[in-house]
Amino acid sequence: MDVNSINTTQAGNTAPAPQAGSNAELGKDEFLKLLITQLRHQDPLNPMEGTEFASQLAEFNSVEQLINLNEQVTGLTKAQDQMSNGLHNSLAATLTGKQVKAISEEIGVSSEPAEIQYRLQQLASEVNIEVRDVSGNLVRSDILENVGQGDHQWTWDGKTNGGQQVPEGSYSISLSARNGDQQVGSLTFTEGIVDRVRFTGEGVKLLVNGMLLPLSDVEEIGSGS
Repeated sequence: MDVNSINTTQAGNTAPAPQAGSNAELGKDEFLKLLITQLRHQDPLNPMEGTEFASQLAEFNSVEQLINLNEQVTGLTKAQDQMSNGLHNSLAATLTGKQVKAISEEIGVSSEPAEIQYRLQQLASEVNIEVRDVSGNLVRSDILENVGQGDHQWTWDGKTNGGQQVPEGSYSISLSARNGDQQVGSLTFTEGIVDRVRFTGEGVKLLVNGMLLPLSDVEEIGSGS
């Protein structure tokens, strides 16, 4: 729309300009006010041509349809998100007592030996495993040789490299694998029974072996014990 044709000398009769800091895009009401103002103050000796007027009306109609469509899509998206969250929470609530396997670099240590599960994307000539406490101190390390592609398990007796039993609690696992000079991709997992399901501001989390695991990290769900 040619807004320069509006007679600026009659500022008291013109439509109000958008407020500073407001949405930079014209809404349908503002668009219509601007169009009416242009018609009201056009030059009588050089009126707007019919084709130009029709073009601006068509443009206004398109803008209105796009605004209405955007509002409908936004409403549909919100409804779908609410439905998805409801189904997500309903599924999570059924997991209490189920056996789950989740991607995790943490492991809970109790009186029982800890089973550390990991997956290699390909054959590794060397796998380096490190266990650290909550302060980041190295408490146990091990090097495995010639480990094939796929899922594997390493059992930790809960003792340090010097043979002392570590306190019960949560420990972090760091695993790096190589095949010669080539780095091999790997993942570590934890497995256990879901004791509780918690709904937090960061999403649904499962309490497994004393650790809170995001539901999105769960890879397998079993029938439980």
